[in-house]
Parts: sequence; structure tokens; C-alpha cells
Amino acid sequence: MFFLPLHALEVRNAILQRAFHERRSLPSRARQQITRERDAAFDRFERFLSRRTLLDVTSELDAAIRRATELASVYTERLGARAIDLLHVAGALALESEVFLTTDDRQAQLAKAEGLKVVTVAEGG
Repeated sequence: MFFLPLHALEVRNAILQRAFHERRSLPSRARQQITRERDAAFDRFERFLSRRTLLDVTSELDAAIRRATELASVYTERLGARAIDLLHVAGALALESEVFLTTDDRQAQLAKAEGLKVVTVAEGG
């Protein structure tokens, strides 16, 4: 599975955001568990990368932004696509991806509109 630096940013930031939100809602005595869970999540993520389950690839960012801008002109008013959705789909198109995985309905609509085969994954799954 292709894995752009954009995806790495999103995964790492999601792990940190979860820890942030949990720290705000849990008593201080439970916060050590949050740190252990955060570190375990980072370890699992690194194992995926080291096993090449996720293929660390790069893409020309300026070209992806240009393609995302073109997609915005065609789809945003109709589908309500966000800039990040447009970048994800533009990246998949540039890499000639066979399958597009997403948890987001709007992102799925956009990818389908561009002819990508879409697999919707349940949140947290």
C-alpha cells in the first residue's frame, strides 16, 4: 500500500491528538497509561513501515497541489470536498493507485468520480 509523507503526518498527528484529548479528560493518575498507549501505537506504526506493509513513497507536492486545484474546480461545489481530500485523491491519481482506501464519504465520492476503485474502511478499523 502506497504511503505518502502526507499519510505519515496524518497518522502521527492522529496518535498525538488522541493522547492530547485523553489527557484532557482523564485524571492525572491515568495519564501514564496514555503515554504507554501512545508509544505502543507509534511502535506498531513503525513496524508497518519496517515490514513494508506500507510502502513509503514520495510525490511531487507542487504537482499534487496543481492537480488538487483542478479537482477542486470540477468537484468542490458539487461534493463539498476539503483541500486535504483533494490532495489525497490527487496523490492517488499521480501514483496510479489501484485501490483508494478511506474512512471519509466525501473523499470516497471524489475518488470514485475520478475513476478510482474505492474501499471504505470503518473508523478505527
